[in-house]
Amino acid sequence: METYSKGMTRRLLVSRALMFKPRLAILDELTSGLDVISAQHVRRTVRDTTRDGTTIIVSSHNMLEVELICDRLALIADGKVVELGTPAELKGKYDADNIEEVFVKAVSP
Repeated sequence: METYSKGMTRRLLVSRALMFKPRLAILDELTSGLDVISAQHVRRTVRDTTRDGTTIIVSSHNMLEVELICDRLALIADGKVVELGTPAELKGKYDADNIEEVFVKAVSP
C-alpha cells in the first residue's frame, strides 16, 4: 500500500470502511487532496452506500462537497451547532445559492 498514490489510498480506506455495510460510518475530510475523478468516485461510493441503508456522518470543511452528498446538515462553528436541516431548507432560509454561503451567513455577526 505504501506505493499507492494518495487518491488510491483514500479510495481504499473509504472502501474498507464501507465494505461490510456498517449501520453507521463516520468519515472525515472525505476527498481531501483527491483529483476530480477520484473525488467523484468516492462521493458516488458514499451515496450508493447510503441508499443501501448505511447512515454516514461526514465531517468536512468543503461545503460545496457536503452539499453534493448530504441529505441533512449540521453546521458547526466554535464547537456549537449553528444550523440544522436539509440543504434546500438552509439555502431557502438564508436566501443563498449554496451551503458555503449559508455557513458564512449563519456564523457572521
